[in-house]
Amino acid sequence: MNTKSITFIFIIISIVTFMLGSWQLYRLNWKNNLISNISASINNPELYKPEKFYENLTSVKLDDNYKIVNQPVFIESKTYKGNPGYHLISPIKLNGQFFSIVNFGWVKEKDLLDTQNILEKYSSLDYIRVYLRDFHSDKAFFTPQNDLIKNIWYSVNKTDMNRYYESSFKSEYYFVLLDERVNKFIHNPLVFLRNNHLNYSITWFLLSLSSLTMLLIIRKKNG
Repeated sequence: MNTKSITFIFIIISIVTFMLGSWQLYRLNWKNNLISNISASINNPELYKPEKFYENLTSVKLDDNYKIVNQPVFIESKTYKGNPGYHLISPIKLNGQFFSIVNFGWVKEKDLLDTQNILEKYSSLDYIRVYLRDFHSDKAFFTPQNDLIKNIWYSVNKTDMNRYYESSFKSEYYFVLLDERVNKFIHNPLVFLRNNHLNYSITWFLLSLSSLTMLLIIRKKNG
């Protein structure tokens, strides 16, 4: 391969890796702003408004207009600090219509008494703190299909929920408990926001610099 071809290849590599590094810096700024907004909503959640658009993972308050439907299901194979268990899921209604579901967090067993205690705590409060997740019908590739006939659940799937409850959930979001008054086994939404973009950016910039350095060495060697 002649010097011109090698020069062209290394220049292209250097430009592409520099652009990727710059993109990661943009993502770093976006992620920092997102984390800041999510943290602010956790510290001071507003009352949820059904007509408003929210970022995924935003924390809000649900007031007592959202009535629990005592027909819970359990998401299989969930852990809390290494302990196996389930996520307790139950629908809520607004103005008498199925609106969404609430993930009430981790429970060790499918215990009806514990389940009723959690649901009763929810109903006894003027409001609870939750955070939002997109309520859709997508499924991770390796997640098994829900078995509606046997009532075995592996994911929160809107289509399956509509079929199981023979209704049509109105909300684009579902809610995840963030209120230890109801259940102490909960997750802070910030755990989902890993921010490694600075490391990625540095890696791409170093690759860009290395490409230029190799190019200079080759050109100097070839005279």
